[in-house]
Amino acid sequence: MIRATDGTLSGLEYELVTLAASTAGMKVRPVVAPFARLPEDFRRGSLQAFVPANPAMRLPGCISDTVLAYRNMAFSLQRRNLDIVTPADLTAFDVTAFQNAHVLLGPTVGALAPNAGRYREVANQMLQVRALFSGRTDVVLAERRIFRYMMRSPEAGVDTAQPLAEHDIFLATLYGVAFQRQEDCISFNRGLAAIRRNGRYDEVLRRWDTAPRAKSGAVPVVKSAG
Repeated sequence: MIRATDGTLSGLEYELVTLAASTAGMKVRPVVAPFARLPEDFRRGSLQAFVPANPAMRLPGCISDTVLAYRNMAFSLQRRNLDIVTPADLTAFDVTAFQNAHVLLGPTVGALAPNAGRYREVANQMLQVRALFSGRTDVVLAERRIFRYMMRSPEAGVDTAQPLAEHDIFLATLYGVAFQRQEDCISFNRGLAAIRRNGRYDEVLRRWDTAPRAKSGAVPVVKSAG
């Protein structure tokens, strides 16, 4: 989700959700809040719905069909030549993750959370870009599209041209929309299915999913089992 200076919202997930909702005849009034706060606001009943939601959050109500699969990865600087093959290897490094990563990325990452000296989670993911490329952290845990987008922002303020290694050590995380009411969940799923059938889902995905793929020595990808 991206908020322009005039308050206008955009972004891959935002557009997919609002398009599916409007197709289903639902009206959306967006409320922007930190990722870590959304599940708690939802549990208290102050939100009728929120995104991104995942079953690991153990929420009341229901979660829609998958809106977007997140490709969370570990990122490091290629020159460091870090040996990261499984999530367990992260224990050897300083790690900066997105909010709620300790819940969503499995027990190995969850075990890192108490180690405040070497593991932290940040709400502003631009801080991840700055920390990695300035050498203040060894590894960043982030969704590939989001991190690559942040790297291209002029707000980064660091040299993001340094070769990057991607350690593909996590399974895809499937996110939908959490709804308080079952009937809203059903309606949204109908809208989501409709935009998948008519091709509009793929149109939005192509417009936003512009992360570069690995090319001979330019942006190496470290493929790992785990």
